[in-house]
Amino acid sequence: MVEQSGFFSLFTTEQSGQAKAEAALFETLQDAVLVCDAQYRLSFWSKQAEALYGWTAEEALGQDVRELLHRQLIHADKDEEQCLFRDHSTWEAELFHRTKSGEHIIVACRSSLISGNEHLFLLEAHHDITSQRQREQVLEEYYRRVRKAIDIGVWRWEFRRDEQGHLHRDGVVNSRMAHLLHVPAHTHLSEEQFFAFIHPDDRPAVEQAIEHTLRTGEDYQATYRLLDETQGERWIASRGSLVTDQQGTPLYAVGIALDITTQKQMEAALQQANRHVTSILEHVADGCIHIDNEWRCTYASKRAEEITGLLRQNFLHKSIWETLPELRHTEVEQYLRLAQETRQPVNYEMFFERTQQWFEVYVLPEDNYLALYYRDITELKNIESLYRERDEMLRRLSDANLICIASSTEADDILDANDAFLSLIGATREELQAGKLNFRALTPIEYRSLDREKHALCRATGVCPPYEKEYYHKRGHRVPILVAAAYMDRSQHYIALIMDITKQKELEKQREVFLGIIGHELRTPLTAIAGSLQLARRRLQRFGTQQPVTDNIAAILHSTDHLLDQSLRQTRVQNRLIEDLLDASRLAIDKLELMLAPVNLDELVGSTVEDLRSTAADRPLELRLLGKPLPVYIDAARIAQVLSNYITNALKYSPPEEPVTIEITATDNEARVWVHDHGPGLSEEARQKIWSRFQRSTDLKTQGRLGGDLGLGLYICQSLIQRHHGMVGVESEEGKGASFWFSLPLTSVPEKL
Repeated sequence: MVEQSGFFSLFTTEQSGQAKAEAALFETLQDAVLVCDAQYRLSFWSKQAEALYGWTAEEALGQDVRELLHRQLIHADKDEEQCLFRDHSTWEAELFHRTKSGEHIIVACRSSLISGNEHLFLLEAHHDITSQRQREQVLEEYYRRVRKAIDIGVWRWEFRRDEQGHLHRDGVVNSRMAHLLHVPAHTHLSEEQFFAFIHPDDRPAVEQAIEHTLRTGEDYQATYRLLDETQGERWIASRGSLVTDQQGTPLYAVGIALDITTQKQMEAALQQANRHVTSILEHVADGCIHIDNEWRCTYASKRAEEITGLLRQNFLHKSIWETLPELRHTEVEQYLRLAQETRQPVNYEMFFERTQQWFEVYVLPEDNYLALYYRDITELKNIESLYRERDEMLRRLSDANLICIASSTEADDILDANDAFLSLIGATREELQAGKLNFRALTPIEYRSLDREKHALCRATGVCPPYEKEYYHKRGHRVPILVAAAYMDRSQHYIALIMDITKQKELEKQREVFLGIIGHELRTPLTAIAGSLQLARRRLQRFGTQQPVTDNIAAILHSTDHLLDQSLRQTRVQNRLIEDLLDASRLAIDKLELMLAPVNLDELVGSTVEDLRSTAADRPLELRLLGKPLPVYIDAARIAQVLSNYITNALKYSPPEEPVTIEITATDNEARVWVHDHGPGLSEEARQKIWSRFQRSTDLKTQGRLGGDLGLGLYICQSLIQRHHGMVGVESEEGKGASFWFSLPLTSVPEKL
């Protein structure tokens, strides 16, 4: 042992002997013990201090302890100077220190003021709690991630409109969400039923959030209280995304709901656990007991008494087997005898039935006794138990196969999956165990960029909201799925929750095919009717010209011809409606083919307007062309269809005497075609809805006899322009007419048109 005379020289011969005995005792303690003067210069540096910080006693003595250890205060209940030099009490704190090797550690410090020959010294005991802090952080982070992965309520809302155009919502919730609402799993809820669960004060905000998502397409976010008769109010944080078709029409919304009431309670429990586990008491450890070779307790710290609730006078100088008979013939006795016989330190955990506490115990054998240092880890054990419970819940959820669950590395190698997922892709468990399954290999190439985007979001936030994609089945076909994921930072892997939506997609496709069949079946008899009417009309006209007729017969022939003309006009209207229906059906199932070719847009607009003038000779059409080539690569017939639809709508809602103006503007990159009218204009709400399928302006009055529609015209226009990589839009105010436009990209190198 190095002679640390700076500390001992200030005592009398008798006192110095006592001080050296105390110093020898300090050397047997588990914690690092050091002594410094009032200027913080070190005069004693124990073997444990050498082991903890790396400096020998020769290197440390005489140094300023604050500079040597680069001391930084983390937490203290009181001011050190006031506590020690004014109040002469004990100062406890958590400190951030640096070792000789440059490593940073966290220690619990307990400092007391001692005196010798009228000199004051500071006695400090340092306990390394770095690993304890790291362990708490790991448990807290892992628990938070697991909670996000399994305590997730999933909902899906379908949107539909009735004949009056009113929006209705109804949806379905998964088992976790159903548990929050106290309804059976996968219950279908109407809008009214769902809002009945929400606190009345929160309903307007939720409704506003839903309307905002429908209006802007942005993600849905809402926080509200659920009315729970059994547990009182529960706070829910809900997030979701709107799913639209290719034209931006809302189809449904999917999202998650988290019970943040439980989350706050668990956060409070974790904070409480940290306070208990990290308490640093009584010089060196939470509790300290010395047991001699006869198993008698020769020393017990005050904190040992406080932790266990056992009075020191009841077991001091008595055999521990007498005072604590329940420990006899248990693992505790085996550990103590092992330390006594081998003279090697022993560390173990024990549950003390008498006080219902968990302790972590360190047994350090000395020459004539065993030193037992122990601290209460009950709260930490509770956290570990909760983690195991959550882990078991996740395993049971996976084994139940109610939803597909799989975990993967950052390289998309699938580590584990339940049977539901393996069945979804047609794989076997042997292939999984052999490491042959990879999410990237299962994903069609067009979804790769979307996956990268969602993976980045998941790593940044810990959770990825649900989104749609497809997987390859082992037999080669594709399986449409809805997937959400959580990212585990510590293990650097993902947990994915996957739902097979094949049936929903098949129903959507069947609906569009059904509409197409209806359109074809309606067009066939209409064609026959139109042919018969045209034949009848030609025969009547021939009859009137081949032989003289009386005035009465001439009047009858003229009246009949007029009726046949009206009938033919109605068949043309019906044919146009059927064509719209067929086009909408082809667009929905991606079966509409475009015949692309280089075209001069300026000439195409001019010829289309001239054709319309011949069919609506009584309506004024003003044309403003640029008079120069505008090279575009388009399906000319389809673009003419878009322009005709715009003009027909303008004529339908404009006064007969007011002109409809068709105009072209252009920049270096695009050309824009405008159709201006002097009709009643559109409200802001109407401008948001007119591009959707089956949307009709029921509050606007049409002019003339241009016929009705199914509300598909503008939807088809938007879809066709988008397929040409262009855009559509409208500028309008109520009472001031409307200006509809569409734009097309100009070819970089003009073709010979």
